Amino acid sequence: MAKQYDFRFETLLKLRRQHEDERKRAVAARIREIHTLEERQRLLLQRIADQAADTRRALLSGTVDVDDLRLGRHWTVRLRRGVLETEAAINGQKALLAQERQRLADAAKNRKVLEQLKERRLAEFRAEQERREQKDLDEISVTMFTRRMMTGEPEPS
Repeated sequence: MAKQYDFRFETLLKLRRQHEDERKRAVAARIREIHTLEERQRLLLQRIADQAADTRRALLSGTVDVDDLRLGRHWTVRLRRGVLETEAAINGQKALLAQERQRLADAAKNRKVLEQLKERRLAEFRAEQERREQKDLDEISVTMFTRRMMTGEPEPS
């Protein structure tokens, strides 16, 4: 009966796979956060465009309230500040994303090293198994030949 291959570092390999999966989830969460911020920025830019369109319509209609213009201007400034703050947050998240991706690459490299070791050790194990099986077959053949020679049986053709 052939012995089953048992990789000594299987538990470590499992832990490295789990670590890599955690890194993948962290990267995915960071990407989702960036998309959320980009959507927020898009909405702020749309509000700025809507405010500018409202101001143009008011100016074209000829009935302009100075207080409304002042409030609209303050609102636009606030929206632009929000766009800048969101842009800064996006840039910060992108920097963190780069770090997360590097951690993911490191985790993948660590897992791959162990997987390659496992494959190499498995190939060595199989080669040793085949060598042993061949040795056993050779011993059986020698024993059968010796028995035939001792009993005088003819060799099978």
